[in-house]
Amino acid sequence: MTETATSDNDAHFTATDVQQFEADDVVAGSAIGKMLSALFLYTVLAMSFVAWWTFSSVSEERGLPVDASGHSGHSGH
Repeated sequence: MTETATSDNDAHFTATDVQQFEADDVVAGSAIGKMLSALFLYTVLAMSFVAWWTFSSVSEERGLPVDASGHSGHSGH
């Protein structure tokens, strides 16, 4: 069986309701975008810190001097 649309189904929301929904969607989309950007930045900073920490730990374990910039004095040759 197929259902036909009636005029009662078309009037669930007024034009004002639809405009408010659209405005709420813009606010929610902006908040979600800011949250995702902050989480991405946090992830990059955390990853950078852990990479530096790992490099300095491995360098110390091998007895290689590490300068203030995090580079070891070993050239790799």
